[in-house]
Amino acid sequence: MRLLTIGIGKSGAEISSLLYRKGAKVNKIPLFRCYAILNSVEDVGRLKLDEKNKFFLPRVRQDVTGILNEILSRYEIHEGSMLITSLADDYDVNITAEVGKNLMGVSDDPVIILALMPSLGDTNSSEIRDRIRTLKKASTVLLLANEGKADDIIEALNVLARVGEIDLKKKVAGEVVVDTSDVFNALVKDGFSIFGVSRRSLPMFRFFAKRSQILAERTQRMIDMVKEAVNNLSVNGDINTAKSSIIVFAGNPDEITMDGLFACIEYIENINDEIVVRYGDCPVPNARFLSAVVLFSGITRFKLD
Repeated sequence: MRLLTIGIGKSGAEISSLLYRKGAKVNKIPLFRCYAILNSVEDVGRLKLDEKNKFFLPRVRQDVTGILNEILSRYEIHEGSMLITSLADDYDVNITAEVGKNLMGVSDDPVIILALMPSLGDTNSSEIRDRIRTLKKASTVLLLANEGKADDIIEALNVLARVGEIDLKKKVAGEVVVDTSDVFNALVKDGFSIFGVSRRSLPMFRFFAKRSQILAERTQRMIDMVKEAVNNLSVNGDINTAKSSIIVFAGNPDEITMDGLFACIEYIENINDEIVVRYGDCPVPNARFLSAVVLFSGITRFKLD
């Protein structure tokens, strides 16, 4: 899944910069095409991003037409757009909303806004809720995550971005093929979306372990990782109100079992009776890690930390 990625404001630009440096690649092609729009000259200078992909927009302006025209004039293939900003700054939220509305006006591709939730001490809850409503109107999907969880955000986005991508050299298929449409279908328009992530380093192969025991351990590890992901959500959202979910594993394909997938599905389905669960895996041959991402969508309630 290839995304036009625009970080807006300091916090959003920093996530875009991390994706520029650490974002997933398939066949040496970056899955995130990263840009930044900043309102501070100092932040423009400090940001680690391709120079031609950094744009300065003074706080006295809100017209993003010229910047978007420049970005969209470059020959790049995208399957959607992702805008990243902090809910702590009203100006950044308004600029993000303008960018989102413009993108939805020129393309049918989904516009995902990743809104970073500040600590409650930085602003009041009514302001946060008003800004969430503003961004909701300017996006196809609103994804929420707490500021300060940059590592989890990058890990989750890298796993989800691998969906639908094929490594032409390795030619390895997963246990259950999952594609871009599965992710977009899981991201329902009503409410908002959150995610949980878990990552494990894998032990070296044990020559004298019984095969049945190894398979059991792999299945149990998958279950434990999904439970850990559910307890490590990007924000404190009420998943009992979720309408849709998708489970994606990425990593060594030898460590992914069908029994594990089915057990994880059953665990998520038990959260509420109406949730629709999609699932799949993205193999990374010879990887010494396994990652799990659980995304919930259609959530209507959350708590501010």
